[in-house]
Amino acid sequence: MLSQLQKNFISFFVLVVLFGGFAAAQDAGQANAPFNPQSKPITSYLVFGPRAGFGGVFQDQVEFSKKIEDIFQGGPYCPYYSVFGFNFEWRYLLGQSSDHFALQVLITAMGIEQSILLPSAALLMGYRHHSGLEFGAGPLANLGGMGVVLAVGYTFVSNGVYIPFDIAFQIPNYNFKPAVTILSGFNFSIE
Repeated sequence: MLSQLQKNFISFFVLVVLFGGFAAAQDAGQANAPFNPQSKPITSYLVFGPRAGFGGVFQDQVEFSKKIEDIFQGGPYCPYYSVFGFNFEWRYLLGQSSDHFALQVLITAMGIEQSILLPSAALLMGYRHHSGLEFGAGPLANLGGMGVVLAVGYTFVSNGVYIPFDIAFQIPNYNFKPAVTILSGFNFSIE
């Protein structure tokens, strides 16, 4: 039987995937439209790419290890871990500038170096200034429960490839201890 936490994670993951498919279907019509100066300019587009980084939970190792041992055999486990994932981002341009609002779906796997797989999914809503400075917030779900994450970072652009460096903070609540994750990777769009 699935625990309530696992059911919550699966429900959140299904909603993220369904929303992502809906948003991608809306953008597909604009992305494949032939060039026509009389047509409405593209105001949104999709970028995606891999993510890698590391994170840590502000929790005693014994306490962290006990919580992970409820899910996985073995141990002891360390509250510092690797993070690998994939990011889908819908950008909504603001006027004629490159400033935009962003809606991101980030799906990650954590703890692989400890022979465990902790899946996580986040839906972040944010803003990116044309200088590259960005910030966002949104819900987060993993096997430990659901919570809120805040992120701030900077994105470099080189030859059409977007290279973000982000720091995310998991707000503590009943299910979560505070945690910090540092991620980087790259995004690109297919035209």
